[in-house]
Amino acid sequence: MERDRSSEAFPTSRPSPLSPRSLLSRPSRRQLLAAAGVAGVVGVSPTALSAVPAAASGRAALSLSFSEATNGAATLSPAGDRLIVEIQHVLWSLPRTGGRAVPLTPAGLEPDRPTHSPDGKLIAFCAYQGGGYHLWTMRPDGSDVRQRTDGPWDDRAPAWSPDGTRIAFASERGGDPVEGSPYRIHVLNLANGELTRVTGLTGQDGPLQGGPWEDFDPTWSPDGRRVLFVRAKAVSLPTGPGLEARTIAAVPAGAAGPVVVEHTETTAAQVMTPALAPDGRRLAYLRVTAAPSASCTLVVDGTPVALAGDLAPVPPRWTATGELLLTVDGHFTLVRPEKPARTEPIPFEGELPVDRPRYRTKDYDLGEERVRPVRGIHLPALSPDGKRLACLDMTGRLVLRDLGSGAERVLVTPLGGGGLPGRPSWSPDGRYLALCDRNRLNLRFREGYNVIRIVDTTTGTDRLHAVAPHVCIADRYDSGPVWSPDGRWMAVVVESALCLLPVAPDGTPTGAPRTLATEPADHPSWSGDSKTLLYLSAGRLRLIGIDGHDRRTVRVPLDQHRTAPADTVVHAGRLWDGTGESVRDDVDIVVRGGRVAEVAPHRARGRGALRRIDASNRTVIPGLWDTHTHPWQSTYGGRQTVGQLTYGITTAVSLGGFAYEQARIREAVAVGQLAGPRLLTTGELLDGSRVAYSMGRAHRTRDGLRRSLERGAALDWDFVKTYVRAPSWVMEEAARFAHERLGVRSGSHLLSPGVQSGQDLTTHLLATQRGEFGHAVSATGRAYEDVVEIYTGQGANFALVATPFTSAPLLGADPGLADDTRVTVVMPPWDSAAVRRSAGVPPTAAQLATLRTETDVYRRVLAAGGLVALGTDQPLVPVGLSLHLGLRALHHGGLSPAGALRTATVLPARLFGLDGDLGTVEPGKLADLTVVDGDPFEDFDTLVRTVSVLRGGTPYVTQDLVAAFEPPSKVSASARWRDVTEDDWLEVGRLMRKDGCCHTGSL
Repeated sequence: MERDRSSEAFPTSRPSPLSPRSLLSRPSRRQLLAAAGVAGVVGVSPTALSAVPAAASGRAALSLSFSEATNGAATLSPAGDRLIVEIQHVLWSLPRTGGRAVPLTPAGLEPDRPTHSPDGKLIAFCAYQGGGYHLWTMRPDGSDVRQRTDGPWDDRAPAWSPDGTRIAFASERGGDPVEGSPYRIHVLNLANGELTRVTGLTGQDGPLQGGPWEDFDPTWSPDGRRVLFVRAKAVSLPTGPGLEARTIAAVPAGAAGPVVVEHTETTAAQVMTPALAPDGRRLAYLRVTAAPSASCTLVVDGTPVALAGDLAPVPPRWTATGELLLTVDGHFTLVRPEKPARTEPIPFEGELPVDRPRYRTKDYDLGEERVRPVRGIHLPALSPDGKRLACLDMTGRLVLRDLGSGAERVLVTPLGGGGLPGRPSWSPDGRYLALCDRNRLNLRFREGYNVIRIVDTTTGTDRLHAVAPHVCIADRYDSGPVWSPDGRWMAVVVESALCLLPVAPDGTPTGAPRTLATEPADHPSWSGDSKTLLYLSAGRLRLIGIDGHDRRTVRVPLDQHRTAPADTVVHAGRLWDGTGESVRDDVDIVVRGGRVAEVAPHRARGRGALRRIDASNRTVIPGLWDTHTHPWQSTYGGRQTVGQLTYGITTAVSLGGFAYEQARIREAVAVGQLAGPRLLTTGELLDGSRVAYSMGRAHRTRDGLRRSLERGAALDWDFVKTYVRAPSWVMEEAARFAHERLGVRSGSHLLSPGVQSGQDLTTHLLATQRGEFGHAVSATGRAYEDVVEIYTGQGANFALVATPFTSAPLLGADPGLADDTRVTVVMPPWDSAAVRRSAGVPPTAAQLATLRTETDVYRRVLAAGGLVALGTDQPLVPVGLSLHLGLRALHHGGLSPAGALRTATVLPARLFGLDGDLGTVEPGKLADLTVVDGDPFEDFDTLVRTVSVLRGGTPYVTQDLVAAFEPPSKVSASARWRDVTEDDWLEVGRLMRKDGCCHTGSL
């Protein structure tokens, strides 16, 4: 039976039925948004948390209205009478004088960077439809939409030649899918479709060519003879390889010639989007700097323009009259560089049409079953043995250990970051090792292909091979390659199907991969005679012959048993039950069968033989949620789950990880084998043809996506997440499957097309995007009406999981946090070292200002009736402690103690349709309680002092959990690590987080 929970899915205080008209046109709506923009203590009222009746499955059409666009790009027709603007991945048309904007393109097209042809008859843009950026054109009225380039390479940033016959653009084409494909400048001839590469040519002279570089953002000289562009050189950053873009260069457009420097930026900033004025005399570009001193500045002829307002990082466009069309404070604005104080905003009103899902929420597995069938079969394998051990260390280095002598040596380091490479597999003769690693196609974006890496153990040399051109191994956890004992084959999982790749004795592929079975596949291993493969398929163990026949299921009838928790009474000195702003004093919380039976004034006697927990001098609150985690036991082990409990977290939501491992963890926690919060699971990050993380799952085909999703149904996922390179069709199908098959939420990093594709939330305010910049915040971290309306518009039911990485510097304002045994004992040494290092550095004014800018966005969304749930993205950040830094940031940013706490209790439960079971301390709810040694309603910072929790009625005491990780003696502990310094551990942590999606502040 399904419970009648509506997934509309997290109702707000605004009334139903819905009107597709703009709420912003109503005075009360404008007053509400205005009130949300002022400082003060605010929170979500209890009425904003009330439920609405469940809706039938399906979709509801509505419009989201706004008059500001965060990162809207615009182009003005040559006649100066009409604008084409891009807002939230839709192209719109509006008069030069302003007014109502008319949407021209469907959401699935995802156009970007529109620009008028010189005669005004066409609009060129790049678009992501299908899973890659290509060049497109259309007429200004939205008709005659035509794709102009195609293939597996990305084509971006189109720029018209002055005569309108050619388009210059930045492209990866000309590179190699294994060795890499940096961006170079190309020119498209519209008449015949001919493509000409003009930079990066063999023998071509140019600046910064002593190492890797990237060319992008082209613009033409007025005579059409030259193309100007940005040239950026490779640099090493703390987070991995990156770019330094300070050079604007030029190259002949029609014939081969050298690249020459046109301008060099002398400040420590990045240059982007150069634009030459029609007379060719003035060069404009944008100059951006990163947080905590984030900025976006207009520069003309090398001089910053003193422009008041928040400038969006979108291409400036010159008009025929010598003005620049920019986006300032969310408005399309004409600026004359010599008179920047006299700006002309162009008013607009837009209504973004969206179809929003309506569906019923499933009954979650909350760990209450006494007997449960095992789903979490993890890394099954058929067997052989030997004298050397090959393994990966925590940073992904391939290490070879001689089992006789104990000698170790590092063979190779990982090609990139984003998690570990796949586990190694030996060739039969013991000379070669094969593993899955990820290349990085270029330095502008993180993604690449999962490829086969062959390492010669005698020489240490290595080679890379693709399973097929532009084809990705499914993921880097355990999708192969697995070498057959006879050396003839490697088993790999591609498009979530089991395939055989024929190889030579040294691992070189000798043919194309052959699909053995079209059912979902994971974790292949070989029989000793190389004739049979064992693998997991949607929760079943399967055997198959290498000819594709004799398929059969290996039955594993395993059940797990849970002991029911003892009935308990918790005597709370103070209780915040989550239903309002106030705290109740001297309360008994009676727990029977793992659920709250009664909340009543304390009675010294008369509760029978219940187990008693004395919290009479403490504060009890609902168990905390962390709504953005990644289970990562391969390096953290039990320290991750225990660390969460010690900081009061009783429910964790996985927003990406390895599917079978998560099923195993969920089951182990539920039956008491593993101390940790209950886990809402998802699977791997469902991505497009390229991936970044080892937990990303690559898809080019609908059949491959179907197989991946079938695994989700078999393993009972609680969330479905798509990632950065997943095209709209993947996002739509994943959301539909989540809603209609599983009854759960779906989300991604992408505000748009996330809301257009039927997803329920974004997993950050802003993280890695597929475009150069996203649509959620500007370069300085500000958000405008388009963003607030998407998160709060009536009927949109689109939520925000906040991961305030900018709160990390708050650790330096309370350095005593680093001395806590939860840091020094439970955290792994690399995180403990990072916390200690950060605790010694007080936050700067710039860091605090950046944090306030971010929390202001959350405060505005909450005040306007939206839903914000707090997460951390741990273990990208220190487990447990980071949730408290985020809560402190929200409180210091204007939320009341109850308002901040709701983002980690009531609102997450509402978001995931579990408000009937979790989020508050009320009769009938699961007994999830966090006991605090302090009073957060008098001193919010005492919230971090968790002394114990109950999860579903099962108690865990912080002191006992910490003691489980105490070393046997201080002498043995110091001896074990005497040669490892804090700097060594910091470097380990840096390498583990290399190529991460987000900048995590000072930690």
